[in-house]
Amino acid sequence: MRRILIDSELENKANNYSKNLFTGRNANFKTPLDELKKLMDSLQPIKHRVQKQYVQKIIDKYQEILKASPEEMRLLITSFQTIAKSDILESKLKTKDKLKFHELIVKAMRYDELRSSEFRQFVTSSGIKTCVYCNSQLAIISEISFYDKKEKKRKPKISAKFELDHYHSKSRYPFLCTSFYNLYPVCGNCNRAKSKLDIRFELYTDDPSKLDVFNFWIDDKTVIDYWLEKTPDLSKLKIYFQSIDGDYELLNEYNKIFGIQGIYDTQNDIAEELVHKAKVYTDAYNKSLLSTFHDLFPDKKILENLILGNYANSSDTFKRPMAKYTQDLAKQLELI
Repeated sequence: MRRILIDSELENKANNYSKNLFTGRNANFKTPLDELKKLMDSLQPIKHRVQKQYVQKIIDKYQEILKASPEEMRLLITSFQTIAKSDILESKLKTKDKLKFHELIVKAMRYDELRSSEFRQFVTSSGIKTCVYCNSQLAIISEISFYDKKEKKRKPKISAKFELDHYHSKSRYPFLCTSFYNLYPVCGNCNRAKSKLDIRFELYTDDPSKLDVFNFWIDDKTVIDYWLEKTPDLSKLKIYFQSIDGDYELLNEYNKIFGIQGIYDTQNDIAEELVHKAKVYTDAYNKSLLSTFHDLFPDKKILENLILGNYANSSDTFKRPMAKYTQDLAKQLELI
């Protein structure tokens, strides 16, 4: 929906992530390196020669893998693919878990534990709360487990967890299953829609001019038609989802996978509110509010947030559902 800039602050977060991952766990916690070495020992020297080479490479490059940038991940993928193809990753080893090789790697790298605890801390500090693909829903789901680890007995337990998509699928590229830049907070619907598909949209970029990929716009003629009706009808308002640079191939792919146009076609009531607010909150009226209630609105952005009922700053897009849609239409209507 919108990209995140890889700046020095984000790079520091990635570095800290790679250095401190799982360091807050108790002394009995088995680290990914411990588990990967254990997996290595369980593999037969001759029969599983390729698998052992693959796991050893993960161990050797573990810190590099955790903080790898999008470009570095692509280089790592090429490097790992020279060792093992999909048939090796999909092969089942004779273990008590009866897991495929890629599943054993994901388990050894403690992805489930990361998702339950450590990644929640990153998301909290970053302010990302919504799905980075559709921005229409929170990236949090309820999960039911039937075993309480503390009480060591079967007991239904509901917990809220962040849903994560792997940009590079963990079944094809299991070594990237806990890589900082490979984990995208998403809603359950978008995660299921994307599944193992490779898509062109990448969340992270180092180019400040490439942050906005898509935008929403309201057809001006339909706004006029709306006001000309004796009883305004919100169905008259037409809002479209488009590619900013005219990349219709990317737009069609994104729409086909995530159904963005269809999702937002159901949100005309938000557009209607903005159309009405544009009539009320004129530039002159806003200036009078800032002047009269300076203590309440020391910053213009606070007033804009109040008017929109959402975040007005594009850097805050992922903090609340529908922010991108609201911001784009509000800018077009000159509300902000």
